[in-house]
Amino acid sequence: MKTTRLLFVSLVAFPAFAAVRPAAVFTDGAVLQANRPVPVWGMADPGGKVVVKFAGQTKTAKAGADGRWRVTLDPMAYSSVGRQLVVGGTTFSDVLVGEVWLGIGQSNMEYPLDLCEEGKAISKGGVLPRTIRYFHLPKDGDEKPRDMFAVPEGVKWRAYVKENEPQNKSSSMLLALFAQRLAPALDVPVGVIGAAVGGANLETWMSAEAIAEAGTEEEAAKLLKMCEGWHQNDIKRWENRPEREKNRPYPKINYESRPTQVWNAMVPPLAPYAVRGMIWYQGEMNSGWQKYEKQFPSFVKHLRAAFGVTDQPLYIVQLPDFRENHWVRIRDVQRKMGEAVPNCELVVTIDGHEIELHPRDKTTLASRLANLALAGCYGKEIVARSPAPVKAAAKGGRVRIAFKNVGDGLKTSDGAVPRTFELVASGDKGVACDAKIVRKTVVELTVPADMPAPVRVRYAWSPDPDVNLVNSAGLPATPFEIELQQ
Repeated sequence: MKTTRLLFVSLVAFPAFAAVRPAAVFTDGAVLQANRPVPVWGMADPGGKVVVKFAGQTKTAKAGADGRWRVTLDPMAYSSVGRQLVVGGTTFSDVLVGEVWLGIGQSNMEYPLDLCEEGKAISKGGVLPRTIRYFHLPKDGDEKPRDMFAVPEGVKWRAYVKENEPQNKSSSMLLALFAQRLAPALDVPVGVIGAAVGGANLETWMSAEAIAEAGTEEEAAKLLKMCEGWHQNDIKRWENRPEREKNRPYPKINYESRPTQVWNAMVPPLAPYAVRGMIWYQGEMNSGWQKYEKQFPSFVKHLRAAFGVTDQPLYIVQLPDFRENHWVRIRDVQRKMGEAVPNCELVVTIDGHEIELHPRDKTTLASRLANLALAGCYGKEIVARSPAPVKAAAKGGRVRIAFKNVGDGLKTSDGAVPRTFELVASGDKGVACDAKIVRKTVVELTVPADMPAPVRVRYAWSPDPDVNLVNSAGLPATPFEIELQQ
C-alpha cells in the first residue's frame, strides 16, 4: 500500500515538474561562468513556482503571466568536478564552473576544425582535456526574433572527445585553439560558445533597436529591399534552368545579408548566458566604413545588454592582409572602435601574409587573443597589445609618431628600417617616406623635399602591406591613419 501511494504521488507530481522548461542552452556538460552572478531562465506555467539547485545553492522564482521565469545563482568558485544542475524536474549532469567566452562573427569565426590537420587532431579527441567544452550553434537567420528554445536537435555542450568527433568537426577552430591556450594558463575549465555565420555583415548581427539607435533605419530598409531583389533574381535563374538541372538546390534566403536576421536567430537562444567576454571576428562583408563606424558602438551596446552585463570585454579581430582595397578603411575603423568603445580591444593580424579570405593560421591569432584575455581580464603581466599611435606631430621637415603598447620598446621584425609609412598632404594620395625608430616609443619620418606640408600620416595603408614594425613581444603595429599636430 505504501509503495502504491508513493507511485501515485510521483505520477501526480511529474506534470508540475514537466511544465518547467529551462532554456535550451542549459544541457549536460555545461560550463557556468565563475565569480559572477549566473542567470538561469526558462518557461513554466504562468504563476508556477520554479526551483533551481546547484553547488549548494537553492533559488526559487515564480513564472510571470507570460510563463517566463529567471533566477540568478550567486557567484561561484571554479570547479573541475562535474555537479548536477537541477531545474524543476530536469537534472543536468557534469556541469562545471570556469571561464566562458562567446565567439561571434562571420566565416573566419565559423571556420571549422576539419579544414586543417591541427583541427582534425582536436576533432578526433585526446588533444584537449574534458574540462574544455563548447556549445556550437549552427548558422541561421530569421525574419523575427526566435525564442530561448530555438536550438536544433542534438546541439548541446560537448567536450572535444572521440565520441563527439562528428560534432567537433564543424565547431570553430579559433575558439578551440583559444580555449586550448587559456585553460592551462588559468588551470580552470573553459567553455566557448560559437555562433557565427559565413558572409554575415554587421547589419544582420544588429538588433532592430541597435539599428534604430545608430540612426541607420533608412539604410537598413534599402539593404533589405536589395537583398530581397537578389533572392528573387536567384529564384528566377533557378526556374529558368533546363529541367535536367532542376535538381540543384532551390535558392536559400540570403539572411546573412539582411538586417537583424542573424541576430534574430542566433542571439535569443543564447542570451543572457553568463560569459566573461566576447570575441568578434567580422568585417569582410562590410565596405561602407563610415556606416560601420556609426553602427558598431550601438551593436556592442545592445549585444552586451542582451547578455545582461554592460562591461564584458569585447575583442575585435582586425581584418588581415588581403587583396581587397576597402579592407584598408575597415581595418582603421576597427582600430578606432577598439579605442572608442568602452572595454573593447583590438587584435592585429596584418602580418599573416597568407592572402587568403580565410587564413589557415588560426594558431597565432588564438595565442594573441588568449594573451590579451590573460592580460586584460586575468591580471597576467604580459605584453599582449599591439603598438598603436598616440599622436603624431610635424616639425622642421620631420614627423614624429608616439606609440603605446611597445613593451620594452619598438623594433622591426627583420632588423631593417620600418616600412610602409606614408604622409598625406591633400586628398587621399599617400607619399612613401623614410622612417626610423628614434626612441623606445617613437618613430621619426622624413618629409620628402618636394612634398607640401603633410596633414596626415599612415602606416600599412594598403590591402597587403609589407609590414615590419613590432613591439618587444613581436606583436605587429596596427595599420592606421591619423591627423598631424602642427
